[in-house]
Amino acid sequence: MKKYFIPFLILGTSMLYSCTKEEIISDTNSSSTEKVKLEFKAGIDPVSRTVLVAGNKVNWEENDAISLFDQNSNNKFITSTGGESVIFTGSAQDNQNTYYALYPYDADATISGDGITTTLPAKQTARAVSFANNLNPSVAKSGSDKTLIFKNACALVKFTLQYSGSNKITKVMFRGNSGEALAGKLFVQVNDATPLTAVESEISTEVILSDDQGFENQKDYYFVVAPSELKNGITLVLYDANGMEWKRSSNKPVTLKSGHILNLDKIEPGEFKKVIRISTAEQLIAWAESEDRLTTDVILDADIEMKDMKWTPVGSSMDIGKGYSGNFDGNGNAIKNLSLSGTGNIGFFGGLAIGAKVHDVVFTDATIKGDASSSVGVIAGTSLGIIGSCKVSNSTVSGSNNAGAITGNNSVQVNNCSVQDVTINGKYAGGVAGVNYGKIEYCKASGSNTKITSTGLSAGGIVGSNSEEGGTKTSGRVLKCAAYEITISGNRAGGIAGENGFGTVAQCVVDKCTVIHNSTGSSANLGGVVGYNARGEVVASYSANSIVGADNLTSEAIGGIVGYNMNSTSSPAYIYGCYSTHVSLLGNAGSNIGAIAGYNNGHVTSCYAVLPENVAGIKLVGNNIEVNGIDHCVEVGGNNYNYLEEADNLKVTDGTIWIAAEIWEITEDSFPSVNANYIGEGIPSN
Repeated sequence: MKKYFIPFLILGTSMLYSCTKEEIISDTNSSSTEKVKLEFKAGIDPVSRTVLVAGNKVNWEENDAISLFDQNSNNKFITSTGGESVIFTGSAQDNQNTYYALYPYDADATISGDGITTTLPAKQTARAVSFANNLNPSVAKSGSDKTLIFKNACALVKFTLQYSGSNKITKVMFRGNSGEALAGKLFVQVNDATPLTAVESEISTEVILSDDQGFENQKDYYFVVAPSELKNGITLVLYDANGMEWKRSSNKPVTLKSGHILNLDKIEPGEFKKVIRISTAEQLIAWAESEDRLTTDVILDADIEMKDMKWTPVGSSMDIGKGYSGNFDGNGNAIKNLSLSGTGNIGFFGGLAIGAKVHDVVFTDATIKGDASSSVGVIAGTSLGIIGSCKVSNSTVSGSNNAGAITGNNSVQVNNCSVQDVTINGKYAGGVAGVNYGKIEYCKASGSNTKITSTGLSAGGIVGSNSEEGGTKTSGRVLKCAAYEITISGNRAGGIAGENGFGTVAQCVVDKCTVIHNSTGSSANLGGVVGYNARGEVVASYSANSIVGADNLTSEAIGGIVGYNMNSTSSPAYIYGCYSTHVSLLGNAGSNIGAIAGYNNGHVTSCYAVLPENVAGIKLVGNNIEVNGIDHCVEVGGNNYNYLEEADNLKVTDGTIWIAAEIWEITEDSFPSVNANYIGEGIPSN
């Protein structure tokens, strides 16, 4: 029997704990259509599975169940024994060359090729000295010998509770400070080495362990989390039975690896602090005026009416000590009729610092005004925190610099937020953020009364300007966002982003939008998705039924996807796996009018377009300097759509690999569409 000696690796998050240690979870290397009773042996050596035992080994337990995938179905197999190596029995097709398996059994799990989709819950049951039963996802591949060698698809985070106080600890929360995806719908690619795991939807940025009976002192506990690089460190919060909390954060980066344990070592909580619960405007204002307002956690217990109430933004910048760093939980409630104006960073929060989280709060009928130097947003003027699951509607945001309905300047994470019927005005104006140096994912801007206007340069349905920040991985990423029935106006204007500089716009949708400019000059660049793509990537996105330009406007370039696609030798610009359909391209831009790109000296790859009815004479790309930059595209009127899938793979700024054949869904009787469930290969979650 093979055993492992497990060395400790010091990761250096001393601001949170004296040290952290990374440990390897013990592991090993891993018909007919009629179903028959079969047996599969799960591992000759101990494999990483269900319950931890001494030495970080993981044993099977009696009645453990797995999903066994044959050619056509997901079959439940059960073991009647426990230990290092067991036999699973069930019914499946026999004589298959390859079988794939998933622990724990998931009736809703699916398989495509060698990729398994399953769910890792964000709310987990605490179990002393181990993780919860039926929790730690693992995958295996077997040939006709029917031997399954399982591999961990996820990582573990371990801590040892050292507490001498009287508080009964019933819940512990773990998260990364940059809103990294830690749980949700997983896509696990099975291979002979370490599985490749990514959270593809239903994202949760925190994982919670709960035990109503109370966590035991001197015992080890484990979170099960998706692999990720936590580039800005971590936060751990302990809650007692009365809702009071103890919290510590570190800004030291750590890495969560499949099959490894991140050991936080001994956690010795001090005094538990009360979480402020707020039900009235008077209570909200009292909290905002308190000395500890920048660090206090808040939960709203009711809608708050702020009409005729004076509000001073909480926090003035993103700096630690000046920005809010707590957890503001709106609990699904609304803050109504917030009104404020001033200088600097203006919003409900002036600035969010690293470690801050604002979530599940609704703002309606807000009016936010800033001056020439302001970053202005309803929720935050500027942010190094995490903003998630928030809504803004029927609101107005105006400032001479950065303006967005959610935040003026996002440098970390905005996730799963929506804006509706908002008016945004600023030099850089966006439905979600004026400028983005972080991530904006799963967000939507909608409403026929939504008007986003740049008073100087760039306007976008989601973000005015999207940029990579100094080589930081996943910065400048806009993923799976949508704009619907809104109007965007700017010198550089796009349904998703006014300009995209070295960043990535991927899996975004624009439908029934109007993209125009108010300039009398001829330098405007208008695009259905991005106005000006400066050495960035626009991937797997489409625009439909929209109007780009106007009959009386003169522009530099007008495109159904990108207005101006700007290339350089060292940093190429890509439009990859995109299409436009029934997009009206109006006005005068000379020859720089194209159904995909108006002007291109970069790369347009694996794209096609369908013009509106009774429109002809518009090419896929208007004025293309680099003819060789157009490849595997289907010109307007063509129908060789299989050619789209043959394009070379594209590696984008954040390291994600996009494969044309995975992007496209091609059928005989309709135009190709983008596979909405595909978000690239190995997409980083940091």
